[in-house]
Amino acid sequence: MNLAPTKVPLTVKEFDREVVGLCAGCGCGCGYLLYLKGEKVVDLYGHPADRRGMGSFCTKGITYVQEAPQNPLRLKGAFLREGENFVRIEYQKGVHLLREKLSKGRTAFLLGREAGLEEYLLFRELGEVFVDAPVVDFAPSTLEPTQWKEAKFILSVDAEPVFSEVMSTRWLVDAVERGAYLFCLSSRYETLCAKARERLLLKPDLMVEFLLALLEPGRRDQRVDLLKKSLFLLRGALLLVGAHLLASPFREAVMHLLAQLREKYGVNYSLVGDLMPFPAGTLEEFLDKLEEFQNVVVVGNLLRYLSDQHLESLKGRFVVSFQVFPNLSAHYCDLLFASTLFCERDFINYRHGFGYLLYSPSTLRPEAELFSPYRVVEEAFQTSAELGRFLEGYGVDYEELLKEREARPRFGELRRRGGYLLPTGKVFLYADRTLVEDMGHWNPWTHEMERLQKAYVNPRTARELGLKERLKVGSAELELQLTENVAEGVVFIPSEFEEFQPFDPGHRVGVLLKKPFQRYEVLL
Repeated sequence: MNLAPTKVPLTVKEFDREVVGLCAGCGCGCGYLLYLKGEKVVDLYGHPADRRGMGSFCTKGITYVQEAPQNPLRLKGAFLREGENFVRIEYQKGVHLLREKLSKGRTAFLLGREAGLEEYLLFRELGEVFVDAPVVDFAPSTLEPTQWKEAKFILSVDAEPVFSEVMSTRWLVDAVERGAYLFCLSSRYETLCAKARERLLLKPDLMVEFLLALLEPGRRDQRVDLLKKSLFLLRGALLLVGAHLLASPFREAVMHLLAQLREKYGVNYSLVGDLMPFPAGTLEEFLDKLEEFQNVVVVGNLLRYLSDQHLESLKGRFVVSFQVFPNLSAHYCDLLFASTLFCERDFINYRHGFGYLLYSPSTLRPEAELFSPYRVVEEAFQTSAELGRFLEGYGVDYEELLKEREARPRFGELRRRGGYLLPTGKVFLYADRTLVEDMGHWNPWTHEMERLQKAYVNPRTARELGLKERLKVGSAELELQLTENVAEGVVFIPSEFEEFQPFDPGHRVGVLLKKPFQRYEVLL
């Protein structure tokens, strides 16, 4: 996908330069056209020749590329903690301190979606890398989103592409308009459910039990029989699976189902949501090993997954943070660098379930006192990531990737899994992303889409539990929102809020869940 500037500008505004980039706000990697006057953004459009976005550009992409770079709340500079306060320091002093501290003891690198492939490779040479996404060792997708439109039967399992890979939803809509039968199985009413011929809301343990019946011989109930018949007759049906299910107690059961359904019915599949396709540790493993590390480096707001006890334990360690805004992860560090965004540095996007790499050169020149995490660490340790050698092991030519901007690595095959334990409970707590992600709450116009963090509960569940206006979860107390759009036996809480956001602050996921590295857990 080699996109070029348009011959006729799409904007009527006055500009000096037109630049082309690929968005890394999600896995879709939509192409965009940015119009600049000097270094100021004057207009932004989806690239009309992009085969994924097809000229569209979502709210999330606009926020990351146009709004966040010039947000007045944005951090600038390098800072060092002195007691309870932070003082601005010279950049070189920060680099020297980084090298001095990280040269002593073991270092854990916590990487969010804000970290590109360069950061991942460099940091794993200097310590252990952990991510806030499920890690898989197989091809995370057999189809890319543009191929979804060909499916005749689609089974969506707790998948919400509108909240993760926004523009991919258009290909599902195309499939439905072409006559595809869409069956949605989920614990909350997903946006995708509005297009479904059949929809079923179940709490997660019942949802997995329902799916397991597809593997059993004989007739069960009408819905199970319909799915069996459809999967058998329409070979190559599409199975969409929410990636968050792999970050839950149901991971092994879902992996077993995925492998068995592919073997039994020949389904194609796509994991939808934030996913780590390369070797790394999970947040669960990091928390188990926290005492072993003397240093912690954070790219992205990953400390919001930590409990009060975990945050307290960080006080005995040297914590370095690369942040765009003064969020919770910025407040709980010792050394802070104001970070560039993906559009302000060369960036390879890999954190998604679609199984391809996307490269975009920087489209915006960062202002002074904004620093690339890669460049800071590279300067501190005088070492570089060997991207070419790493990608070669996955069958990708690095030079071709830079030129064509897209490549599909060779990943391992999905294989059968061993045994699993299916957790059960009367009520499950489900904490996950919605349309407004963590950084979106730092922009007033995107924050307004979801101002308040509430606990969403089915009215029948609320009556059974005696809930009226508020719900206490751990140390947090939230306003109750009754809705039929959540399955009975499920409490849904948006996970992208935290205590330091500037507008209507909420509660970080680290105080909502006993195991914040998971999206589901038994509440009762």
